[in-house]
Amino acid sequence: MSKEVKSSIYTVLVIIQVLFGINFATSKIIVGKLDPFVWSNIRFFIAGIIMLSFCLILKRPHPKLTREFVLPLFPLSLVGMALGQGLFLFGLQKTSSINTAILTSTIPLVTMVLVVIRGQEKLTRNKLIGFIVAFLGVIFLRDIENVSFESSTFVGDGLVFLGAVCFGLYLSFGKKFLMSFDNMWVTTYMFLISAFLMFIYNIPRLELFFIPIDAELNFYLCSAYTIIGATLLTYFLNNWALKRAPSGNVALFIYLQPVLAAVIGYFFLDEVITIRMAVCSLFIIAGMFISLK
Repeated sequence: MSKEVKSSIYTVLVIIQVLFGINFATSKIIVGKLDPFVWSNIRFFIAGIIMLSFCLILKRPHPKLTREFVLPLFPLSLVGMALGQGLFLFGLQKTSSINTAILTSTIPLVTMVLVVIRGQEKLTRNKLIGFIVAFLGVIFLRDIENVSFESSTFVGDGLVFLGAVCFGLYLSFGKKFLMSFDNMWVTTYMFLISAFLMFIYNIPRLELFFIPIDAELNFYLCSAYTIIGATLLTYFLNNWALKRAPSGNVALFIYLQPVLAAVIGYFFLDEVITIRMAVCSLFIIAGMFISLK
């Protein structure tokens, strides 16, 4: 792989983390007015319709409806979107935000274990050291001294971790599938299948759902961003990168989220970058550099 191609892939992976980082702030505004489960259902459905429109307008060749294409779509949609998202939201309700942040930080490690066990990638010394250094940087950045894995949060912690495992499974098993079929059509079907699966669960909740007509413009702007920027673009770009880069490398870039969130907070939310934040960010960046070298 040429340096230019690697540079393009790494740039896309950084953009994905920026989009996800901004989404943490916008989602807080949205779920303050809407049920988070119903909102996840809506954003996947709308993103799917938009992506379908692009496929039809651009006249993308539709993959043949073979067994190799149809059968993997449902489990990949389940672990990559519907189930992974649902477990995260369920778990977040039953545990603390700091526990959630720590447990979701295990996604790259889970992914690395899976790809090594399945023989997709080799566990080199550089990769192992890099993952550990970056993970330590994330852990200490997340206020680890406030973590409390007690019996009262056991169920929530378990659900969040299972959500992390689901995304790791998607990154590992989804790579070969994405290398075989058109990215736009695959992403379209994954959005729509996930929306359908979540709709089945959300049927009892729909009676209580209402659109906040009196909401401020900021709410609608955040909603539009979450659908287009943090859902449609992120999943499409993630699938694009996963098609071209090792699953472990794609997962590794998740460690950039807290660093980019700190930078965004500094420039746009007047937040302070502490010495601890700066040191931990250096650990994360150094770990990624070692692993990718």
